[in-house]
Amino acid sequence: MVNIIMKEKKYTIVYVFGPMFCYKKYREDQLLSIEKGEWVKIGETEYNGEIEEKSIMQRAMYRINQESRTGIPVISTIYDVFIFPYKKNTDNMVRGRLCSEMFEIDNSKQINKEQTNGDYVVKAGNEFVYTVSRSKILYAVQSIDHEKIADAVEERDNEQILLMAEICHFNNKILDNNQDETGDTEQGQRKSRLDLDSILEKDAEVVLTKNSGEIVVDENGEAIKATYIGGNKFECKGEFSRSSPLALKYLNLYAGTNLSTVNGNEYWRFEGQKLTSLRRDS
Repeated sequence: MVNIIMKEKKYTIVYVFGPMFCYKKYREDQLLSIEKGEWVKIGETEYNGEIEEKSIMQRAMYRINQESRTGIPVISTIYDVFIFPYKKNTDNMVRGRLCSEMFEIDNSKQINKEQTNGDYVVKAGNEFVYTVSRSKILYAVQSIDHEKIADAVEERDNEQILLMAEICHFNNKILDNNQDETGDTEQGQRKSRLDLDSILEKDAEVVLTKNSGEIVVDENGEAIKATYIGGNKFECKGEFSRSSPLALKYLNLYAGTNLSTVNGNEYWRFEGQKLTSLRRDS
């Protein structure tokens, strides 16, 4: 990757942390349960320096260590960190997309307002978010990244375009740990390879969706569909490949993402269900 001369610029770090007991559940992209006392807290802090994981994480940890004064009820740990061009209340943008624009998830401010006695039972304003999953946070972060890229392109700001390319690379590297089913990562070695021949018939049609479940459409407004041809391969728009390369190509082309790797079986759906869900249900 080309080193961009932007050292010591000012950034905003958005951090996500929550209870130690549901860290594994969050990292496995399971939906956190408010009934079980599971939550994430999303906050922000300023950062000056290079876009480098260790330094960014250290800054986020320093800020989180001060969070005890804002009403953290249990032993907690950091879940994720993201970086954006400096702007105050960037954490509000992420929470806003989670809690109003995209998913209408509950947050502590809303719950506080619903208390009949009028007391703010949950401290720290609206920073607590409930009934959320990691993929939803990823989707919110990426949507902000891509809007900032579009703004930079419209303004023909080459420096900002390069900066956002580096930021998107960092944010995707942190979050996108879903490897292709043929990958050789530790995670890939632990999971058995998904045999599509066991769950799909030849000529079965699947449709590409976003993390939110929304169907991805092309420039003509038509859904991106693929036909299963057997041997874990599909045909999509005249191209023959596995689920992950096809998903990666058309998500980045039509869904506004900038992913470097995906598990395509999480994005292709057959009769409304993810291919990975069909494996779990079988």
